[in-house]
Amino acid sequence: MPNIDLGDPYESYVKGLIGSGLYSTYAEVVKDALRLHMNNETPSKQMAFIHSAILEGEADIQAGRTKKYSPKMLDSMTEDVLKEDV
Repeated sequence: MPNIDLGDPYESYVKGLIGSGLYSTYAEVVKDALRLHMNNETPSKQMAFIHSAILEGEADIQAGRTKKYSPKMLDSMTEDVLKEDV
């Protein structure tokens, strides 16, 4: 296991967490921090996907790959999606 020198203010913070009894070891603090970081990574991936979809849509608009909106078009798209789920 690597020896990690956190330096201040992190070192003091970790010592405070251990002193409070919330954690027993530095390893517990680091593991919990990594777990939280990994869980928070998901929204970043979602934002990257949304950003990519927006760029793709903008490229379609620039290339003229569009259709004029109508309620019937939306109904047709909804029907197509519902058929795919069956």
